[in-house]
Amino acid sequence: MLMNRGDWGLYYEVAGAGDEVVVLTHGLASSSVTWAAQVAALAPSYRVVVWDLRAHGRSGSPDEPCTIAALAADLAAVVGVAGGGPVHALGHSAGGVITMRFGIDYPALARSLVLVGTASECNERAHAYYESLAETAEREGGVAVVGRLGTRDETSLAPDGKGFARMARAMGGLHTAPLTAALETVRCPTLVVVGENDFLGVGGSVIISRRIANVRLEIVPERGHPIFREDPAGFNQLLLGFLRAGR
Repeated sequence: MLMNRGDWGLYYEVAGAGDEVVVLTHGLASSSVTWAAQVAALAPSYRVVVWDLRAHGRSGSPDEPCTIAALAADLAAVVGVAGGGPVHALGHSAGGVITMRFGIDYPALARSLVLVGTASECNERAHAYYESLAETAEREGGVAVVGRLGTRDETSLAPDGKGFARMARAMGGLHTAPLTAALETVRCPTLVVVGENDFLGVGGSVIISRRIANVRLEIVPERGHPIFREDPAGFNQLLLGFLRAGR
């Protein structure tokens, strides 16, 4: 389904028919198809919403400035059209950044947060990395970014180059405008998951866990950045255990 956001649209899908809603937000150069194994595991018990970030998948790519706050507003809009909150909001990588900001800006809509392989701030090196991704996207297009990042979603759903560049620079903005301090306002139960071998490191997840009061940190041995794809069964067991414990 396509939700109108003015002169562009956000694509989302809904599966399952549970009373509680779980919304899954993918990372850069990915799309909603990345969550297939999680949708299958969650749908028997939950209403599951997946969506494509702006400039990704089947969503539009607005020609306007992009900020993390604007991306969190996109998520809040998806929550609204998918039945309203509060919801269990899960995000991976850049999707985790968006989910954090969603929890900060829209606390009434967040039943719980699940933050996977993400960070609330970045250093100068990471800022330069995001800038290089943006430049690749502008110069060579979204397919080149998919190849560089190694995401395994269909290349036919590769992001729009200019739109991706705006989003990458928004993430790089965590260097000068981190979310870390604002996480202290988050009160809902939060699960932070990171693979021991995540190329981003585990430090960002540890920092997040030290700022949120009601938090559980899971550092999973022998797993990397796309932990939910490397070991879907193990990740789904961890996720379902957290969601059920919060009932």
